[in-house]
Amino acid sequence: MHVVVVEDHDDLREELVLHLDCAGYAATGLPNGSTLDRHLHDHTCHLIVLDLGLPGEDGLSLCKRVRSMWPHIGVVLLTARGLPHDRLLGLQNQADAYLVKPTPPEELLAVIANLLGRLQRMGQSAVSTECNTFWRFSPQTLQLTIPDGPVLTLTHNESTLLQTLIRCGPGPASRRELVEALGGSYLDFDERRLEIGMSRLRRKLLTGSNGTEVIRAARGVGYQLTIICELDQQTAPL
Repeated sequence: MHVVVVEDHDDLREELVLHLDCAGYAATGLPNGSTLDRHLHDHTCHLIVLDLGLPGEDGLSLCKRVRSMWPHIGVVLLTARGLPHDRLLGLQNQADAYLVKPTPPEELLAVIANLLGRLQRMGQSAVSTECNTFWRFSPQTLQLTIPDGPVLTLTHNESTLLQTLIRCGPGPASRRELVEALGGSYLDFDERRLEIGMSRLRRKLLTGSNGTEVIRAARGVGYQLTIICELDQQTAPL
């Protein structure tokens, strides 16, 4: 799971990232909202630990904007503002949790673990409303088994895109992650190649699923599976 810490105090940010890394998360530290925007555009993120007193755009505004653009991302506000009014404002701006500094690392990690678990269960439940059975893909044979449907054989590029979507689920896969999975450099990659590959994969899956939209565009991020798809346990994901 990828967790982003947005904190302008360098030492505290590094300390939080270290605690998260030691707990097994892939953690990234950022100093402000503009760097967060760039990061979310290029990477999949599952949860943000967000300070309120940031330079430039403040944490409350960031929280509200993240909620509107990336509703699948969890938000934990971690701030020195401990008055009841401040806590109420944070929750009104749709934060999932509000913690007051100094917060023991064990408490922060417990809140993060509980929130990520809940978000993952909610995401799987929402996805499964569109298809309540599991799809299964074998990277060895490049075959996708659809419940009550055909067995589709994918091309190598289609397989790569699908595995990236599965790995990033239940949230979206960013365009950067999809490009790099295809072996390209995000800075000089011809994005038409990604669009063409994704269009072909979407058409193939749409045909095999009797019109069910299996992949949808995630605005400003990339693409997201609308079904639960598992990789064959005998093979390893990308």
